[in-house]
Amino acid sequence: MAEWTRVVNTTIHDYLREVEVNVLRNRKLLAELQTRGRISMDHAGDLLDWKVRYKRVPIQGYADMDSLTFSRKNRWLTGQLDVRGYAATDMIVKRERLINKSTEAIVKVWTELAQNLMEDIEDQFGDEMYQDGNASGKTKGIHGMESWFADTNVESPNGFIYPPNDTYAGLVTALGNYGGNWSLNAGNVEWPNGTGDAHYDFWSPVIVKATSNSWAAATKTWPNTCSEALRYGLIKGRRNKSKRGALDLVLMESDWYRQLIEHIATNERLVINRNEPLGNYQLGYKDEISFEGSRVTWEYGAPSQTAYGIPCEQLELCSWQKSLFVPEGPDFDISTQAWRFSIDFFGNLKNSSPRGWVKWRN
Repeated sequence: MAEWTRVVNTTIHDYLREVEVNVLRNRKLLAELQTRGRISMDHAGDLLDWKVRYKRVPIQGYADMDSLTFSRKNRWLTGQLDVRGYAATDMIVKRERLINKSTEAIVKVWTELAQNLMEDIEDQFGDEMYQDGNASGKTKGIHGMESWFADTNVESPNGFIYPPNDTYAGLVTALGNYGGNWSLNAGNVEWPNGTGDAHYDFWSPVIVKATSNSWAAATKTWPNTCSEALRYGLIKGRRNKSKRGALDLVLMESDWYRQLIEHIATNERLVINRNEPLGNYQLGYKDEISFEGSRVTWEYGAPSQTAYGIPCEQLELCSWQKSLFVPEGPDFDISTQAWRFSIDFFGNLKNSSPRGWVKWRN
């Protein structure tokens, strides 16, 4: 019989590398980040800390011999996230190992312990990408996408959106919280229509009411309003003046995706992505379409009746270790006569700016 410590210490690291790849490839959002090089390792310090350019210096007309005025301008705020962690643990007592060591064992518990732990991580870690890291009971986990999507829960006068109302990385998403003005075009009644100062909405995502009474569809349910709501969100989510940080992926829950496909197949031409170099189609996922210039797909774990418009280049999964998941042990505890084993993650999910993001909710 091979010794427990020798088996684990000589095989777990190679196995861990293999399973870590599976964790990334088997979940669409994680696979997208890996493909784009948006997973980084070996961070240090007590915080993720980055500078956010939130304000522009206004230009002014100039004629010959005009006098220019000069003053120092502060364009920067600071975003900060703490380090979050997960651990999966197991143990086997000496008595159990002795009983389970030979042909009488139906399941080889001790030889499969590390494998089972990694499969547990693979099954659950992808779901954490959608959670609210500010919510009660979630403050030890990463800041998933719901961390910057809280809203007022009071629809705007035109009924299309819910105004954002959250705090992410220490900065507030509410419109106009850092000053600025928003001037509207004729016939439009509110943001995100019209134009305004960059600092008015530099940290504000667009949160679309997917079943608003303002949509043209006669029946205000997702199977009927989905194309209108998606178009509105995609257009308003791309209100940047350049391509930088542009929204390029929509992820939604499975039933919404099914209903969207049925709607489009009936009313429009359905376009399948096959040649997109960064597309999940190239990673083996065939359930992806193109809609208004964005790739649209679904993923298990996405909240019910919800979709997210994601600017993938703004998202980064950061680890404080040299790999995402690191094994510890086996450690023999003489007091309990047991071998203890754990696999852990320390890091966080960083969104460089919520601006440009869109959420559709019912």
